[in-house]
Amino acid sequence: MFAALREDFRTYLDEHAGAPRWRAPAHAFFTYGFLATLVYRYVRWTRRIPSRLLRLPFTLVYLPLKVSSDLALGIQISANADIGPGLHIGHHGGIFLHCNAGHHLSVGQGVTIGYKGAGKSTRWPRLGDNVYIGAGAKVIGDITIGNGVVIGANTVVTRDVPARMRVVGAAVRMSPLDCP
Repeated sequence: MFAALREDFRTYLDEHAGAPRWRAPAHAFFTYGFLATLVYRYVRWTRRIPSRLLRLPFTLVYLPLKVSSDLALGIQISANADIGPGLHIGHHGGIFLHCNAGHHLSVGQGVTIGYKGAGKSTRWPRLGDNVYIGAGAKVIGDITIGNGVVIGANTVVTRDVPARMRVVGAAVRMSPLDCP
């Protein structure tokens, strides 16, 4: 947990590199994205405690912490998500992460990564290392996103994307509505 958290924190320190030396860690620590990441790492850590009895006090702390964090920050990171170190959330608000992701995932505000079809699917996206997902983008379904992929703002991705690709835009397909 702590190694991943250190790597996460480093991504926020890099963002505040121009700030005075004493101010950068404080700015980085109180960034909404880092606070949500801190709660996520804590939740994942508690779920790995093998004994239910030992896990109980930590669970009693994490449940209200997770709910209040989700509501206050507008960032939901599923406790079932498996996200590698170096997670960076650029801006808060409307972010839902339910995926498996490698190292150095970076997302903007309004990003949704998760199931397809109103919960009817049981598989979520798998993302490689060094993936950037721009503001408002949606990555949906049982798909794989390769290493080094850049997904542009407001792009909807529902198919596999090979490594080192840039994905932008949204192809619009129109079909008539059947009205009774």
